[in-house]
Amino acid sequence: MKQAIDEYKQVEEKYSRFFSLSLDLLFIANFDGYFLDLNPAWTKILGWSTQELIGKLFIEFVHPQDRETTLLAAQNVTNSIDAICFENRYLCRDGSYKWLSWNATPFLEEKLFYAVARDITLKKENEITLQNSIRDLEAFKFALNAHSLVAITDTKGRITYANDLFCEVSQYSREELLGQDHRIINSGYHSQEFFRKLWQTIAQGKIWKGEIKNKAKDGSFYWVDTLITPLLGSNGKPEQYVAIRTDITQRKLSELALLERSRLSILSAEVSLALSQSGTLPEILQHCTNTISQYLEVAFVCIWTFERQTNQLQLQAGVHCTDVTCSALSNTQDFPHHMVLANNFIGVMTNNHQAILNEEVRINNPQELLNATFSNFLFSAYPLIVEQQLIGIVALFSKQLFTEPTHNLLNWITNNIAVAIDRIWAREELLSRREALLLGLASQIRSSLDLDTILETAVNEIRSLLQVDRCYFLQYLPHSSQPSLAITHEARKHNLPTMLGNIPLQNNDFLRETLVSQELVCIDDINRESQIDQNMQALLSEFDITSWLLLPVKSHSEEFGAIVCSHCSGERIWSNSDIGLLQAVSDQLAIAIDHAQLYTQSRAATLAAQTHAEKLTEALYKLQQTQSQLIQHEKMSSLGQLVAGVAHEINNPVNFIHGNLTYANEYFQELLNLVQLYQEDYPNPTIKIQEFSEGIDLDFIIDDLSKILSSMKMGTNRIREIVLSLRNFSRLDEAEKKLVNIHEGIENTLLILHHRWKDNGHGIGISFIKEYGNLPLVDCYPGQLNQVFMNILTNAIDALEESTLNKKTDNKQLTIDKPQIRISTELDNNFVLIRIADNGYGMTEEVITRLFDPFFTTKPVGKGTGLGLSISYQIIVEKHSGTLKCLSEIGKGTEFFIKIPVK
Repeated sequence: MKQAIDEYKQVEEKYSRFFSLSLDLLFIANFDGYFLDLNPAWTKILGWSTQELIGKLFIEFVHPQDRETTLLAAQNVTNSIDAICFENRYLCRDGSYKWLSWNATPFLEEKLFYAVARDITLKKENEITLQNSIRDLEAFKFALNAHSLVAITDTKGRITYANDLFCEVSQYSREELLGQDHRIINSGYHSQEFFRKLWQTIAQGKIWKGEIKNKAKDGSFYWVDTLITPLLGSNGKPEQYVAIRTDITQRKLSELALLERSRLSILSAEVSLALSQSGTLPEILQHCTNTISQYLEVAFVCIWTFERQTNQLQLQAGVHCTDVTCSALSNTQDFPHHMVLANNFIGVMTNNHQAILNEEVRINNPQELLNATFSNFLFSAYPLIVEQQLIGIVALFSKQLFTEPTHNLLNWITNNIAVAIDRIWAREELLSRREALLLGLASQIRSSLDLDTILETAVNEIRSLLQVDRCYFLQYLPHSSQPSLAITHEARKHNLPTMLGNIPLQNNDFLRETLVSQELVCIDDINRESQIDQNMQALLSEFDITSWLLLPVKSHSEEFGAIVCSHCSGERIWSNSDIGLLQAVSDQLAIAIDHAQLYTQSRAATLAAQTHAEKLTEALYKLQQTQSQLIQHEKMSSLGQLVAGVAHEINNPVNFIHGNLTYANEYFQELLNLVQLYQEDYPNPTIKIQEFSEGIDLDFIIDDLSKILSSMKMGTNRIREIVLSLRNFSRLDEAEKKLVNIHEGIENTLLILHHRWKDNGHGIGISFIKEYGNLPLVDCYPGQLNQVFMNILTNAIDALEESTLNKKTDNKQLTIDKPQIRISTELDNNFVLIRIADNGYGMTEEVITRLFDPFFTTKPVGKGTGLGLSISYQIIVEKHSGTLKCLSEIGKGTEFFIKIPVK
């Protein structure tokens, strides 16, 4: 019995030890949910002591959001005989919560349940973070698919994935796209060189970005802003390409529309300028056709007018354009069958005075006078009408449809051409009459581009011509921030008061409405006129005006203006001649105003263009500098290949000679031993042998031949060292970064320059002081770094050579007795610092500031290119992310500092 009790105690101690040493949370509770017993892990993990929890409800420490599920799990425990697993957040003593995973088992007989809990806080936080990441990625994918065209291709360009928006915009189904390359949507707009550069970029693992014009299945075109990103494999090479595109068709169309508006605005200004020039009718119209062919894509443009005496159509001007150039139709022989075309449309236009737009040319002509090539063009024609009378036709052939803005502008141009033709005809008829003076006035107005000068000239000449008391220009600005009505320019008799200044808008509705409607107002006698209101009557009476004539100036600006003539000495009958001539001046004034405004706009555009041209010039200069640097790099590469080739060719025969010298020396020693044996065994040779031995001086040959073989071995060793240095310096197999010994590169460079600095009768005998630090291997471009050492050391040697010539500086004799170059290296944190200093003359501050500029050199013509230090600066700063500095002072030498990272 005692043995059984001892065994029970041992078992109980083991279970007690397991309970207290468990890393998990263990507890016993009754079915009411009160803690009965807990292990020490509760204190370690949650911070609660056993005394603080015993007798407390289990549910009190559960997170409020988890209590419902925990109570449900507790009910399941009390109603089940199996273990129940659940998770919740449990309160720690510091107020925080930890996630616990529970495993509870009921004992129905005892009405107790035993539970084990494990801290899974880190796991739950990771799960929540992962879920948030997945949700974010899904949102990003949704946004990307909703707003972008996405495609994935393999390395051959075959499409392996296409999203819905790509299919929608391209109008191809996903099945039609998969397995195809992007030639299926190629619009033909871009060149092969464009796509070659694209593939070259992404094949190198780089991102490509640009705008591409594609073609949909129905033949329509669309523009996409494209970003192509390579997906790299473990070997660092692309395995797939992801193309993300944004539809920018509307933006492109807006840009084209803006470009068209700009082009049409310039065309309008140029035609207006052409019509405002003096000259004969054919000259002016030819200028117009030349301008139209310059800004519109036309094959032919012709202008016919009716001859005033015979009423027959006459070709006044025309232009024929090919893909290369445009040429004027100098006479009817250039277009012999033009009348066939004109007569087919003259009947239609005579009846309806309507333009013909974008019609296919179909003319039934049994004589086949028209060339068949006209059927490839679209035909448009515009009538020239003056006062409801057809005076001519403007016809155009084009390969492309004229847009609505182009059509409207051509209507406006032909109206102006008709007015210009009528004006020219009127000028020709009235040259011998008084109205010729008015046309001269119009020419004087148009000769100025200053609006104030134009208006001042107009009012003065009109008053002088018509002999009126007052002439002034009335201006109404309804769309400005402060609408105004004002008299801006005036010509009057000296005894009349001025009317210049603003006119109140509130009481002058008549004037505003007249200017806006652009109606002519002619009043011979104010006292007998009833069409003007009382306010207008009061204004005229204030200035003693008795007769009044207003002609609107119909310009294309948003301003309204009018030429006003008034009389203050009784009734004035305004004749049709006065009104007609004044109307002509008003028309010319409108053109002049438009011309002046266009000129102002053109000057602003010209200034912007000049600014852009200056930027382009600067960019071209930089490009030329870059090109020169590339040429220098190519030269150095070619030099490296030459050096490596020469080193290789020299190395083979030298190795042959060097290898055989050992055997030659051994053979010589054996022959020498043989001769000595002969001399010992035969001390008295024959007279013939003795004479020959004395003749060749056998003792001298024995002594000198040994020295010759030794010298040859030293020479071949020297050649082998030079060859090795040349090969190391060229570094043709080290175009990529690699770990190298910096000191080895410096030594190789010095060996190559040995003939420049050694004292052998040719060099100047420069001494080198080497203070090498303990450097690790440096990750760099060895060949390029050797080029930097070569450039700096060469410049240092050149400087010391100049110093030995006893040159004068600032009237002082400077001579370097012992030229030397000091080379030191050290490790500065993670950077390698290399100093190369000479004791030459040094440099001025002005030279130092330009030292690294391309093409800057202080050497004589033909000795230096000015690119060495510029390229060295680029290699150190751009290629190695380091710094290259120079310190120098006259009389104290020059020192270069090179600082590059170890890795």
